[in-house]
Amino acid sequence: MKKKRFLIVGGGGRESSFASRLIEDSAVYAVISHRNPGIVECVAESGGEYLVGDVNDPAVVCRFAREHAIDYAFVNADACLANGVVDELLEHDIKAIGGTRAASRIEWDKVYSIGVMQAVCPEFTPYHRVVSGPQELQEAIADFRQRNLQVVVKPQGLTGGKGVKVMPIHLETYDHCIEYANELLAGRPEEQVLLVEKLEGIEFTVMGITDGRNLVMAPASYDYPFRLEDDLGPGTGGMGCFTAGENRLPFMDEGDWRQCEIIMSRVIERMAAEQLGFNGVLNGGFFKTRQGIRFMEFNGRFGGPEGLNILMLLKGSFSAVLEDIWHQRLAAGNLEFSTQASVIKYLVAQEYPEASAEAIDFAVDERGIEDMGAQLLYASCENTGAGQYRTLRKSRVLAVGALADEIEDAAELVNRAIRQHVAGPLEFRPDIGSRQNLEKLRRQAAGLAP
Repeated sequence: MKKKRFLIVGGGGRESSFASRLIEDSAVYAVISHRNPGIVECVAESGGEYLVGDVNDPAVVCRFAREHAIDYAFVNADACLANGVVDELLEHDIKAIGGTRAASRIEWDKVYSIGVMQAVCPEFTPYHRVVSGPQELQEAIADFRQRNLQVVVKPQGLTGGKGVKVMPIHLETYDHCIEYANELLAGRPEEQVLLVEKLEGIEFTVMGITDGRNLVMAPASYDYPFRLEDDLGPGTGGMGCFTAGENRLPFMDEGDWRQCEIIMSRVIERMAAEQLGFNGVLNGGFFKTRQGIRFMEFNGRFGGPEGLNILMLLKGSFSAVLEDIWHQRLAAGNLEFSTQASVIKYLVAQEYPEASAEAIDFAVDERGIEDMGAQLLYASCENTGAGQYRTLRKSRVLAVGALADEIEDAAELVNRAIRQHVAGPLEFRPDIGSRQNLEKLRRQAAGLAP
């Protein structure tokens, strides 16, 4: 039987994970931003083709898809979705999984997304103000000050996970909040700025896989956005993540899980009612607080690194899941996840999240990592020789993940795999998923009890 042709778009660790699952039963095709070693290998092994080009240009992606008679396209990167890659593919009768530009607004417009939440789930929505200019900003900050609420300042549009600043971690005082918000207003004059109350609690993610009507919740995940151990340093796109071997995380109860499901279901229903053409993954960021679950943000795609965890846990065929999404026949019975815990850790250059002064050479023993039972996923790097690689740009370089019965066992396996089989000046967070870190989370959760 001829293998179906699946197209992936982008060149990061998430796309590498998609390729590693699609190769199990499909021909992998790709439009990639650079020669990601994992994607290139999967394409070659499956008999597909790839193009290095502008992944955010709808015309480039659509032309490649038509030239290669693609059966299904899976578009997952934020900028691709925001630029309307899915819209272009659909206009040319290509089966594209992922949100249209209008549907993906749930991610690329933070003002819109919190407005949707206020409309369908006001009880889960934190206090917030939207400002368009300096005078409104002054009045809004005075309001937060009067309410004795600390502030999170959010750009309206996409910033690669690095534009949100939190008081007092990044912005020490209300005046610093005003200063940063004014910078955003001046630098992005066509956008507004969102001010949200700082939530006290534990942040986590739940991804809902949806065909636009049906919703299947993936296991909740805990992400580590800060660059350095003990959650210090600047915010990043995510240094690593774990899941706990069940739907809930160690600090969640059944009520927390149910509240997340209510939120996700209502939002999917709202988008369906508005005929926005959303399918794929709705990625919900939440806080567990003393008052219950509170909304933080939505992504319209598999998040990173959380998506890598979920793909490791997914049982069966990933291509079959994508087909079920397209044909609107998604159901919990045909979408199962492993009951093991998962841990993913990213390796980065020392300067990350800032750009490196120059490219960095490093070596990887792929067979050694695989023999340990861990998984390797390449991101922002290219192959320079047998087992030799070089970093690109300023993004995360590669990820190593593992499954185990306990979170800390998976975390330690990842640490050993990195230390033994990756050579070069790359850094990672050994504390992700560690016993000490998990105890810290449990103590924090205990302090949130009513």
